[in-house]
Amino acid sequence: MLEVMSLVAVGALVVLYAVAGVLAITTGRVVPWQRGYVLRPRLWGSGALVFGAGMALARYGGTVRDLTTSDVVFGGSLLLLICGGVLQYVGQRVGRLRA
Repeated sequence: MLEVMSLVAVGALVVLYAVAGVLAITTGRVVPWQRGYVLRPRLWGSGALVFGAGMALARYGGTVRDLTTSDVVFGGSLLLLICGGVLQYVGQRVGRLRA
């Protein structure tokens, strides 16, 4: 039961990240809580898509039973998560602090 709840929760987060990324790439608008911070919305949206793919791959990696394949999938998901986070960080304004 816990695995199903985890699948639903991660699936919802991946869908939200994908929607936010596609919205930022296609229209140049970002989610309301990021509007004052994001300078380059298309770059931020690309980072959101890559980060969401990393979350989905990490969740899939938890279901793989082969240890070698699981290590490769986990390494790939970690790489996607880091690259997506860096892209989102680079897309934000420099020196803007949250109050």
